[in-house]
Amino acid sequence: MSKFHTYKDFTIFNITDGFLISKIVNIFWIILIYSGALILQYLKGVLVIQSAVTTTLIIAIYIFIYWFSDSLTKKRSWLYFFVQGSLIFVSSFLVPKGSPVILVGLLPLLVAQSIIIFQNNIKILIVFTAAYCFYGTAIWLNYGLHELPIYILIFFINVTIVNFYSVIYNRQVHARLRMESYLHELEKAHQKVEQLTLANERQRMARDLHDTLAQGLAGLIMQLEAVDAHLKNGNMNRSEEIIQKSMIRARETLKNARTAIDNLREMAIEETDLYREALKQIKGFTDATSIHVNYEIGQVQKLSTFKMEHCLYILSESLANVAKHAQAEKVRIVIKKINHQLRMEIEDDGIGFKENTIGNNLGKYGLLGLYERVRLINGEIDIKSMPGRGTKIKVTVPI
Repeated sequence: MSKFHTYKDFTIFNITDGFLISKIVNIFWIILIYSGALILQYLKGVLVIQSAVTTTLIIAIYIFIYWFSDSLTKKRSWLYFFVQGSLIFVSSFLVPKGSPVILVGLLPLLVAQSIIIFQNNIKILIVFTAAYCFYGTAIWLNYGLHELPIYILIFFINVTIVNFYSVIYNRQVHARLRMESYLHELEKAHQKVEQLTLANERQRMARDLHDTLAQGLAGLIMQLEAVDAHLKNGNMNRSEEIIQKSMIRARETLKNARTAIDNLREMAIEETDLYREALKQIKGFTDATSIHVNYEIGQVQKLSTFKMEHCLYILSESLANVAKHAQAEKVRIVIKKINHQLRMEIEDDGIGFKENTIGNNLGKYGLLGLYERVRLINGEIDIKSMPGRGTKIKVTVPI
């Protein structure tokens, strides 16, 4: 399967994937901390089965909430930090001998999250202060005041290290987001250039059409006037000679006009819609090839002329490839709107080809042209084919 993506999909580092990897790493860290706390409790004290089960449940809830932290912190960020801090605080009393591992391992992680989520010094300070209070209270109740100084020192060292890396990570994420934004703006600018280029081409072709018809008709009028003059003078031979030349000139003018009109196909599209133009292409394909076409075409509203032009070209090029190469008996075409996307599928039962040959055949650039068209309208294209199994082209375009 070949899949095409737009510029923004080729950023140095995919932001969504980066967040996912970060979450997985942090969950692995949470599990490691939890395991270390249970081991320390077992080595330094009695590990009660009931406490271990309860701690496991609390850590599982903590991980579950953390996994959905992106959505939960959008509207209830303070509630999220309070719940997570409370779960850490409670679990530290279920395994008191292992509580330093839980507190030192998870509270700095919570502070690091606040740096990424809030990006506000006052709010981050509030989260840090609350985490510090949770930590001091738990150590005091589990170990006494005499142990508090050394554990506070450990806590501050850990918080400093974790938050240092959190700040660096946060800056990297923002740099990558800016990069993605710049590439998105570049893509929009590129599309604008394509639109302007197309508009200039339309104007050029309109001038060509005007000059072709104007000059051709002007020449015909002059020749007809000459014929009229010769007829009045009774010069039949000269009149017939001019008429023959006029007929040749008229055919040339008609041929040039048709060529110009075909090149101005985009101008006609503005006055119609995707449904009617697709039906015209299917009818023309059927008349020319006698290949049976089973189609399902829905009405697609709010599709820009720019995207409609390219979609119709994709359909036309796909059908042309079927006619030239597929040796198919049947073709299935589906064009419809699903949610906020235009879905277009062209499938044949022809001889197919090896997908890895796309773009490797010198002089055959039809499929590469499809990829280029899809890129210009910010869409995606999947091409599936196997020798003897036919070909299926699926195009998705955002509306």
